[in-house]
Amino acid sequence: MASTTLNTNNIVNFVLFQLVWVGFVFGAEENFIWLGCLLLGLMLLWQLWPSRRQESDFIIIITSALCGFILATAWSASDLIVYDNHWPAKQLAPWWIVALWVAFGAAFNHSLAWVQKSPYLAGALAAVGGPVSYLAAERVGAVIIHSPVFTLSAMALGWFAVAFLLTLLVKRHGQTKQCWFANVWE
Repeated sequence: MASTTLNTNNIVNFVLFQLVWVGFVFGAEENFIWLGCLLLGLMLLWQLWPSRRQESDFIIIITSALCGFILATAWSASDLIVYDNHWPAKQLAPWWIVALWVAFGAAFNHSLAWVQKSPYLAGALAAVGGPVSYLAAERVGAVIIHSPVFTLSAMALGWFAVAFLLTLLVKRHGQTKQCWFANVWE
């Protein structure tokens, strides 16, 4: 399991993760998504720097993005959620939501590593935190949630499943070892 100690890497990762969320959610509402892009770029540059990278970071980020795209597209296509700034198509997950899932994946082995003690713990916390973040986004005006009880329940199940899966992937691929090419760039 990744180091769960409070260190500079985890603090910076956590702060950037929060800033990325703010950048994209407020950016979607106010049409300045470039801020979220800039912050996500900084987060990925920071976290994927060879000396900080975990062996499973890439697979976790890609899996998180794919799962997020599938879930957000299902919610959008079934009209459970309407996203502001919903490019490329109303029925598809907007790219800024997928970018938030990328940020979640980039945080999973680092500032969120402490949830990996159990896939059930990770799933339970994600089942609460994910829908709460969507409720906050709705308050800002970045999304509209239709049928809130049903939608938030569906979201809780989706977030539980993704966090559970990511925890199993981390356990399988190992996150305490650095990538074999970690020192190439230093």
